[in-house]
Amino acid sequence: MNKIIVSLMLLFVAAGSYAQNKSAIKGILADSLTKNPLEYATVAVVNAKDTSLISYTLSDKKGGFTLSGLPTDRPTKLIISYVGYKTIRQNLNLIKGETRDFGTILFSGNNLNEVVIKGERSPIVVKKDTIEFNTEAFKTRPNAVVEELLRKLPGVQVNNDGSILVNGKAISKLLIDGKQFFGTDPKVATKNLDADLIDKIQVYDDRENDPDHKVSATKVGKIINLKLKSKIKKSTLGKLYGGGGTRDRYEAGGILSNFRDTLQVSIIGLGNNLNKTGFSQDELYNMGGFNRSGGSQVYDGTFGGRGWGGAMEKVASGGININNDYGKKLKMNLTYFYTNTEKTYNGSSFNEQSIAETKLTSNSLYQSSDISNKHAIGGQIVWNPDTLNQFRYEPKLDLNGQRERNTSSGNSFNTLKPLLNESKGSTRSDNNSTAFSHSFSYYRRLKKQGESLNITHSLSLNKANSDNYSINDIKSFTDDIRSEVLDRYGDNHTKSNSADLSVNYDYPIVKKLTAELKTGTNYSTSTESLSTFDKNIQTGIYDSFLPNQSNLLKRNTWVQNFRPQLAYQFNDEYSLRVGVNAEWQNVINKFNSTIKDQHQNYFNLLPTVSFDGPSFSVSYSESIEQPQISQMQPIVREYSQLYKSIGNPDLKPKHTYEFSGNFYKYNHEKQLNYNGYTGINFSNNTAVNKNTIDVNGATTSTTINKDGGMYGYFGGNIGKQFKKSQNWQIGLNANLNANIQRNPFFLNQDEGVQYNYSFGIGQGINFNYNSLLSINTKYDFRKSITEYKDVAYKAINTYTHTLGTEFSLRWPKKIIFDAKYNYNYNPQISQGFSKSANILNLALTLQMLKKDRGQLKLSVYDLLDQNISVSRYAYNNAVSISEQEILKRYFLLTYQYKINIYKGK
Repeated sequence: MNKIIVSLMLLFVAAGSYAQNKSAIKGILADSLTKNPLEYATVAVVNAKDTSLISYTLSDKKGGFTLSGLPTDRPTKLIISYVGYKTIRQNLNLIKGETRDFGTILFSGNNLNEVVIKGERSPIVVKKDTIEFNTEAFKTRPNAVVEELLRKLPGVQVNNDGSILVNGKAISKLLIDGKQFFGTDPKVATKNLDADLIDKIQVYDDRENDPDHKVSATKVGKIINLKLKSKIKKSTLGKLYGGGGTRDRYEAGGILSNFRDTLQVSIIGLGNNLNKTGFSQDELYNMGGFNRSGGSQVYDGTFGGRGWGGAMEKVASGGININNDYGKKLKMNLTYFYTNTEKTYNGSSFNEQSIAETKLTSNSLYQSSDISNKHAIGGQIVWNPDTLNQFRYEPKLDLNGQRERNTSSGNSFNTLKPLLNESKGSTRSDNNSTAFSHSFSYYRRLKKQGESLNITHSLSLNKANSDNYSINDIKSFTDDIRSEVLDRYGDNHTKSNSADLSVNYDYPIVKKLTAELKTGTNYSTSTESLSTFDKNIQTGIYDSFLPNQSNLLKRNTWVQNFRPQLAYQFNDEYSLRVGVNAEWQNVINKFNSTIKDQHQNYFNLLPTVSFDGPSFSVSYSESIEQPQISQMQPIVREYSQLYKSIGNPDLKPKHTYEFSGNFYKYNHEKQLNYNGYTGINFSNNTAVNKNTIDVNGATTSTTINKDGGMYGYFGGNIGKQFKKSQNWQIGLNANLNANIQRNPFFLNQDEGVQYNYSFGIGQGINFNYNSLLSINTKYDFRKSITEYKDVAYKAINTYTHTLGTEFSLRWPKKIIFDAKYNYNYNPQISQGFSKSANILNLALTLQMLKKDRGQLKLSVYDLLDQNISVSRYAYNNAVSISEQEILKRYFLLTYQYKINIYKGK
């Protein structure tokens, strides 16, 4: 005990000694003429020798500022800057333990003939909503990349996955000299561009699609703009890599972007069987600039694929992307991709469901393969003829071909009978689809301040065809279900087309009150044609037509709306918007059978309200959603003896009422950010499945409307950074989230309400020393609960623990050691399924050649060979557990060569 007390005393003495060795400054900034306080002035303390930043802050509403923890063992300088005023510079001779009070410092206006002293630029300048960092004040090691530079900037957090936060907000895109040279996601730019090429780094709000600033500041992302040094006019950027490993694993690929003034041409290609595209989605967007074609080719799996859901995936893909700026007014993009993917799935599932008479249990095994080919062409044209007008056009064409093969086997039993049935099944399908879409927008800022016109139009044309063959062999051990083999063919054709046009006009009635008028129309049509046949045993031809397994469904929907809205600006920080959406819907459902067509008209007044403040926003809105026409077809569709469905032509549209709120705050002096969000949705006429299940597991399902649906959520995040030193950066982050979902359900004679609760909490710590050592740790806990009301069903609890650590060491010179460890634990998983996994990935990299352009990397994935994919969820008094085969341990040796060529004029 005495040792502990002595240790604590020594700790307090050391802390007090450390504080006494530091000093602080404070003061008030004001205009020299009006004596009004100046808010958001930049106050920075730098090393006098090389102007590297030590600490900075922004003045508050009263013009006050305070900086503490300043060193006294070396010469320092105070630099205070404010847009439109002369920059104040003063050498500091700080004394240990002293707090120097500068009193009121008066700013005077800039002289146009003022000469700025080279090397004396303010490290940080705030211009309205833009923060500008001068890179001279942030020293990095030789050959450092932009990511290392960003880690040193106050308020900037670079996560281990390469994502970036500024003052707690996510970066939506990264620009080079104001151009989307690297696309919307920053990773490749930050990991491949040398830091010594950057002159300034600007950070500002992303208002590209919100020119009238209607979106609350709490919901707007940030843009980083890298201003290159003037000598950089032309560049070639890219990388080539290839490697092989154990278990026949391989990867190869290359990406190359050539930039000549305003022209960028990017070529990309890859192949691997590692369940990845070979380039991250960030790299595809950044280095290739692929977002400028409209931005969905990567995320919808056009290039490479995703490998989600436990699939083992092989990919071969290639594409070209061209960006060109014709002066400052016209920008154009064209992109083409081809992708071939081969996926295989192997898995098992276990399901238990309790009904009044017994408990039903089923087990199944399944295997499947999926081969797909996709061609995607897209483009974008943006024309700004002047400062008042903007035109934007984006076309896209996708051509897809797919072949699927599936086999499965299973059995089921209950507490009354040890074996109900055994089943075997196989399916094969050949699919092809074509999708074309385009969007057009025109924005004009009119003469009166705050007056604007915005016209948008979109068109979507989609067509798909498929040939589906299925064999379902059921061997029954009960008298109620007969054994049978169903051998069927389905000829399926679908079409869906839609077009819309909307006009938005804003007119300021008085200085603080603006009328926002929006009107629009949308027409959509969909057709689903399915012809199903049984196989004739004698002829071997699928010629026995099954009318109740077939359909020809058509839906035409015409929607017109008019939304007048009033926006009141109380002051620069608070605004209120109140409006109503008058929406008319005309829906025609054609069943093309003996069932009479439906002609339905709906008119609704849907109110909208939003209130925005400097750090928060709250809103309320309502919406209407039509049920699917397939749920409404009034026939009994018997897929097998174990499952049939009954359509309900009386289904009504779902009406949703949504409340939401957001909160965000950042303290510049303390580098502390915290944010929160919450919302709740109520719905009436929710489409709910009414299921009847007998003791043999045979299910009959129909869809009905039911009120009482609800979904609520809340969450928050708090982050703190310590960047008072150029060498050490530490970040702390904690988050909390929870949600609740309420859904009515029907199971046999039981009618009740199912509640799903989910709660999660996480804590992360990021540490970086001089770009040599990086350690990131994170712990997450999540618990989910399924409970039932009005029925005597057992509640189901599931919780998981996840602990992760990422470690990177750049030492000794030319050597990089990376390690990533994850521990997952799910104690509720049933016997026979893995409850926990320790996943350890290691990599050793040797850098070589000039500027570390080459690197040889030896990596091992899942060294302990424990990676698993197990999921558990509960519904309708049932619990389901599934497990899928996923990528297991392998060793891989890869060589990569980076291409970075920068030329002057």
